[in-house]
Amino acid sequence: MAKLGNAAAAIKPKGSVKAKVIGGVVVGVIALIILFNIFNFANTDTNRIGLHYGGGIIEDKKFKSIIPPGSTNSLIGPGDTVYTYPIDQRSYIIGGDGADTDSGDEVTVVSKDNVRLGVRVQVYFTLNRDKDVIKSFHERIGLKTEAYEERGWNTMLQSYFRPQIDRALAAVATNYGWAELYNNEAKKSQFQSAAAKEFTRLLPAAVGGDYFCGPGYNGNNDCGELSFTVQKPMPLDKGIIDGLEAKQRAELAKATQEQKNQQVNVELQSVKQQVAMLGAQGYLLKTAIESGKIQFMVIPQNGNVSIPVPTTTQSGQPNQEPSTPPAR
Repeated sequence: MAKLGNAAAAIKPKGSVKAKVIGGVVVGVIALIILFNIFNFANTDTNRIGLHYGGGIIEDKKFKSIIPPGSTNSLIGPGDTVYTYPIDQRSYIIGGDGADTDSGDEVTVVSKDNVRLGVRVQVYFTLNRDKDVIKSFHERIGLKTEAYEERGWNTMLQSYFRPQIDRALAAVATNYGWAELYNNEAKKSQFQSAAAKEFTRLLPAAVGGDYFCGPGYNGNNDCGELSFTVQKPMPLDKGIIDGLEAKQRAELAKATQEQKNQQVNVELQSVKQQVAMLGAQGYLLKTAIESGKIQFMVIPQNGNVSIPVPTTTQSGQPNQEPSTPPAR
């Protein structure tokens, strides 16, 4: 009996082993979940920079560090957040197709002579990635407009870029007549330079800092100025352009007629001089000879000249045979 009892004690149920294995797996999964919540990781694309902000239970939501572009599995704390912003060249285009574009639109300005003009604009720039500057941009502008998202970025451009572009162009357009801006390249270049200067003055004041640099900025060189270009300003009233073109055609026709009149006067003076020198009959004879109405031949003295004399063939068609006149 004792032997039978010992044998029964040695036999263990298989279900208890399974339970322990399943329990171990569950504990392991829970441990991994806890681990991934404690140790959070962040990644950034090669054309985006990250701003790491704390967000744990026992710490404030404040700036911690910069996550460089192209980072993979950067360790951050539980509950922390990383906001990413583009560092490559960006654009804001009014009246054209493409990214960051306010398409189908144009800026309306009034010229010095009170003509309403439509202006299309292209601005190219990069985000200033200096740590203190980009942190200020995020906290003052980025959070409010959600510029770390693509839709929020476009909202930010529309909210801050567009009003300053409108103001800059309106301020300088009143210094030029509409025709100067329409068909005078030098005046248009002056207008563009003045508008760019005014825009670069207005934008930092509107956003609260030098958050934007030129398109050639790479994070290690000087910030530089934004690229600001304008296309040819066009009158909104197309009849004005038609009137200008008609005026230009009339002036061209007038200039052409004046040139013809000058040529006639020169020829008339030449005729007067020849009449004075040759006489009226001499001039008429000279003119007839030059026009081919009078033909003559100079025969050398004591020379033989063959002159074709028309004859009639059997078919009745004239035939020219040379004849030799008597020598003189």
